[in-house]
Amino acid sequence: MTQDKRDTFNAGDFSSRKLIDIVTGDQGNDRVTLDQEALNAVVSELTSRRHYLRELRDRGLLAPRAS
Repeated sequence: MTQDKRDTFNAGDFSSRKLIDIVTGDQGNDRVTLDQEALNAVVSELTSRRHYLRELRDRGLLAPRAS
């Protein structure tokens, strides 16, 4: 991402579905490459919404749930 895009990226501006699409790379032709800071923001946003937690755990982006 360029500096301008990084400064304007706000994970809260996107729907949960779009955020998981960004993380999984399922956005088709609108390919987005996230830097670590943006990826962390996406994971944090989804976690705070409590959406797609299983998918995040399956991808190793979220710690496994304690048994």
